[in-house]
Amino acid sequence: MKDFAKKHPINKSKPKANSAALRARRQLNQPLKLKHFFITAGMGFILLLTVKFILETDVTNLRGHVSYPTVEFFYPTDLEKDTVLIDSEGIVTTKNCEYLLQVETYGKRIYAQEQLGMMFSLGLEAYVERTFSTSQPEKPFFRVMSGPYKTKSEVNNAREVMMKNNRQPLIISKCIKT
Repeated sequence: MKDFAKKHPINKSKPKANSAALRARRQLNQPLKLKHFFITAGMGFILLLTVKFILETDVTNLRGHVSYPTVEFFYPTDLEKDTVLIDSEGIVTTKNCEYLLQVETYGKRIYAQEQLGMMFSLGLEAYVERTFSTSQPEKPFFRVMSGPYKTKSEVNNAREVMMKNNRQPLIISKCIKT
């Protein structure tokens, strides 16, 4: 016959608790141990000694004591007389200039026409100009131009309108000697 008395929960033996002798001992994980601090400080001190004695450097104060600096200019004698000689050949004496804006250059006329429509919608006078490149003289290019404008103020105003609409136009000036 079997003894069923030990199978009852009251009669079961309780498991023994782990003894402290069998547990693994943990070390506390400190971020910086004291010995590491002394090693780092010692290496820094050795580095300072190396810089001081082997490289023979000297630390000094570099601040100067200038209370009121003075600046003296020595002009050549021609500048003291307020006369400067300039070669007047090639200089435009009276400005008779007109200004243009080059908005964009395209390889196909249809793209230039689309840009031209956008320029008209902004209220700017524009036209398409056919031109040729020096590197590819057989291939035509189509430049979208705006203008002519009589003053720099007018051309800068038109350029500002285009820049607000994500365009970067170039200012082209044509001056005639009179």
